[in-house]
Amino acid sequence: MRLSVYVVDCANGVAATDVGVQLRARAEGGWRKVTCGQTGSDGLLSLWSGRPIDPGIYQLVFDLDQYYAVLGMVSLFPRAIVEFRVRDPNADLHLPLVTTSNSYSTFSADS
Repeated sequence: MRLSVYVVDCANGVAATDVGVQLRARAEGGWRKVTCGQTGSDGLLSLWSGRPIDPGIYQLVFDLDQYYAVLGMVSLFPRAIVEFRVRDPNADLHLPLVTTSNSYSTFSADS
């Protein structure tokens, strides 16, 4: 199973570099951090690779405040939280995030 994200800053027309991303799993009483990282200069980040992931509900938390602060901007959305379901522990998931300082959108680009 592979899980990756791609962050695009649509307003500036660039891949979003150094966006902090956290993967969390739903657990009893809240959320449990699974892993985290930052997007590279190409906007890509591989969060999970090689082994199956437990089926369940997960969240990707993108730190937009930090990203836009570096650009001298204030984001309307401090974080973009994308909740998704894993049914097949061996399926590859690619979840892009398209953002501006006032919006974000996501979709599945399963590979």
